[in-house]
Amino acid sequence: MVLAYLTCSPNDRDQARQLAAGLSADGVRVELLDDVDDEGAMASTERRCLVALISPAAERSERVRKHLTRALNNAWPIVPVQVSATDTSSWLRLMLPAESEIDMLQGMTRESLTLTAEAIRSASSAGRVIAMLNIKGGVGKTVLAANVFAAAHLLSRCRVAFVDLDPQSNLSQYFLSPAERNRLRQKNQTIFSVFSSRGESACARADFSQLLTPLNRKFGLGSFDLLAGDDRLFEFTLDLRAPPEKDAAFSRFHALIADLKARYDAVVLDTNPCATFLTRCAVTAAEHIVAPVRPEQYSLSGLNLLEFVTRQIRERPVRPAEFTILLNGVGDRVRLRNGGDPDALIRQEINQAPFFGASLLETAIPYSGLLRAAPTQRFAANPINATAIARFSQRALKESLASAAQAILRRAGAL
Repeated sequence: MVLAYLTCSPNDRDQARQLAAGLSADGVRVELLDDVDDEGAMASTERRCLVALISPAAERSERVRKHLTRALNNAWPIVPVQVSATDTSSWLRLMLPAESEIDMLQGMTRESLTLTAEAIRSASSAGRVIAMLNIKGGVGKTVLAANVFAAAHLLSRCRVAFVDLDPQSNLSQYFLSPAERNRLRQKNQTIFSVFSSRGESACARADFSQLLTPLNRKFGLGSFDLLAGDDRLFEFTLDLRAPPEKDAAFSRFHALIADLKARYDAVVLDTNPCATFLTRCAVTAAEHIVAPVRPEQYSLSGLNLLEFVTRQIRERPVRPAEFTILLNGVGDRVRLRNGGDPDALIRQEINQAPFFGASLLETAIPYSGLLRAAPTQRFAANPINATAIARFSQRALKESLASAAQAILRRAGAL
């Protein structure tokens, strides 16, 4: 099985073939994109890694730029291999993760080949990134993110890292008290410290993992952590930051994601309900997208817009297998009392849709007062207690959350 593709300039093709042969001897199959249909290879939804040879010739190559851009837009991990000295301020060096760069300036030694093979294997076995995303608001993304992945954590011991990408910080409000959120903001321990590349709020890339706050303070089942949101992210949605700052933020965000994927089974991104720079960050990092939908009018139009936005960002046709559609809030007695069966109608509408029908989960989340937007203050000492899965009532709700968690993780390739 091909674990990685390799991109390089025409001047570096001999070194690329030498590298591919060396990796093959180490049990890692790598194919040059020059030797295959690169459009077809990079349109695949199967998990792959891109190895990029860094050199002055690569900096001048539009083909290398195209391959790297496509890889970044499609959540492919990238392993940079430096074969010739280059300017550290060039677009190529700024685009690629310096932390994972392999030094082959002195040639392809056994040590450098082993490091490259280990980086490719690690990228292939790393955790999955799942974005809770719908262009339409009010569908329950945040509350379902918290509760579905709490179920995954408590029942399957899944190591979960939440990243709150919504400037309104709803996920952080769900799990953390106002005092704790203010403390994290004052100590610059929020997502804003990842997006900021300069100033006192900026965090060094090597310290990104220290920004997360543990949420499971009682059950002792492993990692269940949150990178808190920050209202200052609005600066990146309202174009208050210059393009170079956004480029740096994009690169730093992907460095964060690479670090989290190495330590967690699932990295869950909670996003704002619109198409902005933050949406691009989420889509380019996510290997799977979960779109909650309520049984109400306009839900399908919101899904169609989501497909369009994802296709534009990834610059290729997207497939139903990249999405999970999760019905939320079914069985609401007040809505059912008005006549008809909106739950059945929306399920029928989605099933008959040419794209999303294959993405709809059979499991649906019932309407419940337990799925509140924020916990009461008594849960602040142990935030996971704020989730419906950790309480003692409503068995049907718990079973639906657990079933949805297993199905989503399976569809995302995390099981």
